[in-house]
Amino acid sequence: MSSRIDFDKSNEIVHVIYSGIVSLNKRMQAVQEVCDSFCKFMPLKILVDVRHLEMHLSFEEQESFGRYLAGHEGLANARVAVLHEADHNPNWIVDTIAFSNGYLLSQFDDRKEAESWLTKT
Repeated sequence: MSSRIDFDKSNEIVHVIYSGIVSLNKRMQAVQEVCDSFCKFMPLKILVDVRHLEMHLSFEEQESFGRYLAGHEGLANARVAVLHEADHNPNWIVDTIAFSNGYLLSQFDDRKEAESWLTKT
């Protein structure tokens, strides 16, 4: 189970990279770490890379995480790009629930396009 958080100073994008099986608790911890460390950036720009994520959360856990993202105060003004393979988004349920509850995110299968979208004003 792995998650990594990197910060690209040149364009002020927080990169959250998930690989393998990542528990709900670990994902919630990553969100809190991003908010605690980078909340001064407005808008908070986050690129979530799920290309190597193995989704093992139950439907209920995915739904819960989507609602958590949408309701998290630290993410209220965030722009989020989700990077996944062109033919597979393991985070689809989470993204759909979060988006339908007001979370600003967009889907990408190209990193440069995701970064470009994040840096547009």
